[in-house]
Amino acid sequence: MKHILILTVAACSFATVNTWAQHNSQALEPQLQQIEAHLPNELGPAQRLMERLLEQYPENPQVNYYCGVIYGLRAGEGMLSAMRNASRSRKCTEKAVALEPTNMKYQLAALNYYLNAPSIVGGGETKARAKAADIATIDNLQGTLAQLRVVNVFDANNYTAALTQAMTKHPNEPRLKLRLGLQKQAEGDYAGAHTLFKQAAMLQADSALSEHPEIRAAQLNARYQVARNAVFSGIDVQDGIQSMEAYILAFDNDLELPELAWAHARMAQLMKLDNNEAGVETHRQLAQQLGQENDKALYELLDRL
Repeated sequence: MKHILILTVAACSFATVNTWAQHNSQALEPQLQQIEAHLPNELGPAQRLMERLLEQYPENPQVNYYCGVIYGLRAGEGMLSAMRNASRSRKCTEKAVALEPTNMKYQLAALNYYLNAPSIVGGGETKARAKAADIATIDNLQGTLAQLRVVNVFDANNYTAALTQAMTKHPNEPRLKLRLGLQKQAEGDYAGAHTLFKQAAMLQADSALSEHPEIRAAQLNARYQVARNAVFSGIDVQDGIQSMEAYILAFDNDLELPELAWAHARMAQLMKLDNNEAGVETHRQLAQQLGQENDKALYELLDRL
């Protein structure tokens, strides 16, 4: 009934409603930025602020989105916490989607929930597949990527076939080339992986990186993988060195990428394959300087050089 009344009033006084919505958004934005600044490590203050905003703005999609994110993080803290918070996360996320169904961030948040939560708390394969289909009606490529994630979680044996089929629909999509390259690499097809990583890293005609954050991240990750793949295969070493140099030069902290410490560790491995002892030592030291103290795998790798 509330939405019907709003629509009725809007027909008579659109300017007034629009002005109110703009003011509402302006008042919320600084507080939403505070929540974002607290995530993911300062959940206490983020949750307190979110819960206060949820009382004040229960029909705001952004507030409901952050409600889903925060309760989702809480649900990951342990079994008892999961029992208390998983359903809260789902309800808030689903409400954000209902309030703004064309918002891809909210749709993907719902997909993440269904992929990671068991059916007893409203997750699982059926809902994940339905959500991937919903996403496809909004954006065909995002729908393809969503469907691949569903296959990877619930039907992993058919993941390579699904990736290959997706590539025929979107032949110039670096995110797909990167994923298929990683799958080939996991299967030991290093030559096939090398080709796909190179294509993903250099899809632009002038080899420039995309301005789109997700595509840019895929291109940079592909540069890293060219080098990592060369470490595993022992071939294409010079390609690997050049690609990792380009990765390090263009590294962006704002993107989800392999850490610089690992980039230098892989470079040290490549330098060893290239019989460059000075290069090994240079990049080993850089990896040590940049690495996290608790990254056991990194330091074990460096000790083996």
